Amino acid sequence: MFDRRVAEEILNTAAQAVSDMSFCEVKDRYLAVNGQLNPVPERAALPQDQDVRRLNGRDSVLPCARPGWRYALFTVGDDAELNGCLVLSAADPPDLPQLMQLRTTAGTTGTTHARGSHQELPNDATGQMLRRDDRDQRLLSLSATVLELEEHARIRDALDQGATPDLGDSDSREGLLAEALSRLTGRPICIEDAFGHISAAAGTGSKRPYPRLGAAARSRNAQLWLASGSPVREPRRLVALALSHGEVLGAICMLETDSPITAGNVFALKYATRLLEVELSHRRSLARLELRLGRDLVDELVSGMDGATAGVRTEALGYDISGPQHVIVAEWQPPRTDDTVVVALRRTFLELRSSALVSRRADMAVAVVCGAPLGAEVFSVVAKTLRSATGAMGIGGPSLDVAHIPRSFSEALHALHIRAGSIDRYGVTRFDQLGIYRILDPAGGEPDLAGYIDEWLGTLQRADDSRGSDLVQTLAQYLDHGGNYDCTAQSLAIHRSTLRYRLKSIRQITGLDLADPETRLNLHVATRAWRLRPHGAPFHVP
Repeated sequence: MFDRRVAEEILNTAAQAVSDMSFCEVKDRYLAVNGQLNPVPERAALPQDQDVRRLNGRDSVLPCARPGWRYALFTVGDDAELNGCLVLSAADPPDLPQLMQLRTTAGTTGTTHARGSHQELPNDATGQMLRRDDRDQRLLSLSATVLELEEHARIRDALDQGATPDLGDSDSREGLLAEALSRLTGRPICIEDAFGHISAAAGTGSKRPYPRLGAAARSRNAQLWLASGSPVREPRRLVALALSHGEVLGAICMLETDSPITAGNVFALKYATRLLEVELSHRRSLARLELRLGRDLVDELVSGMDGATAGVRTEALGYDISGPQHVIVAEWQPPRTDDTVVVALRRTFLELRSSALVSRRADMAVAVVCGAPLGAEVFSVVAKTLRSATGAMGIGGPSLDVAHIPRSFSEALHALHIRAGSIDRYGVTRFDQLGIYRILDPAGGEPDLAGYIDEWLGTLQRADDSRGSDLVQTLAQYLDHGGNYDCTAQSLAIHRSTLRYRLKSIRQITGLDLADPETRLNLHVATRAWRLRPHGAPFHVP
């Protein structure tokens, strides 16, 4: 039978216990009468009443029109049935230990009330009460685990969404990650490179907030991190390292404030460090690949006139060959066998006040230009002079020595080839803007490019052929957009759920882990090569 006096006593006891906590206050009370939650004392109905009743006895955050935190905390009676509800408020959400303290208070109030009547209970009732105590403790432990898992999921989602820009914006990823982590934890964050220099920061001033560690101290931190797997405490900060095969790639530093660092803060720091580790590993792998293959290309192409002879001949023409040089190649459609493109190029360099030597080679104009590489302004002036924009230009990288000019010429041809194979085939392409396309030109003589594509994409290509699907193109767009679901779905003109289904199919068909840095690198290179295959579909120039 419902005893209103006992029910109100339990609710008031819980309210008093919560009021003794400094981080929140009781704003409203509800008593469960015949399964219906009614406000006490009675008052006019409020929209909040329906929000509380819809929770069905489940503790939860309540909608709040004004800044701050409102929470529904339910209490139980000595029969383990719903007793009532307290509506709490605070300026800021409590941390996990404080929330556990609230739930413990609400869960044990009814039990505490029942213990006051132990002397009145027979032995079997006392045994039931003890078993109930054991059950309550187990429930509280389970509740703590659930709360911790919920917090970890919230942290992962916040960091994943806040630090995933397009692939083209990779230089800003550290800044986005620092901002997301600082916003999530409310603490200043600094991201360091492998040498201890701050590469990104959030929540700090313009000055460096702490001195840079020397090589020995950084090595000690690496050993401590490897030994414990936990952030290393330094003066005024907590340091977590991004490692690859034992090599330090970077670090994230969480600075101390007046409030203590919580377990949730530590989890967020470690998860953010994992994101940084994947990004830096991927970036380093791409850089090493381009550096290695680029060096091989230079070794094969270095040849040409010696510097002394070149100096004598160019001086006779009033051209200074001693400074940095770069090569520009241009061809117009329909092909022109006369000097019209050469003349247009010469006029262009005069208009742009650039010193250049211009000549013709077959149906292509070639210019050796003094100074830093030019850009789109060259094409626009030439097109205006020729009154035709149906042309393509390639610009090689700078050459600091005469012996390197053939390399710049080869680079210019390469850039021209990439431009000619793109959807927008007319325009100008600079070699130093090609990125990974520098090493993926089939005309460059890669001995087993087709085999490389088949190794990484063959299974997926055959699935596309048999099903009539487009999974290779989906994977290419997903990698080009740095794993950003929204941007990838938009570029493919499909819904996020469709993209998620396709990526699941890709993982099932290939058996590959798209989150693994090494796998992602090879797939990224393979999709770029796939776009350049002779029978391939058109692609966009970077």
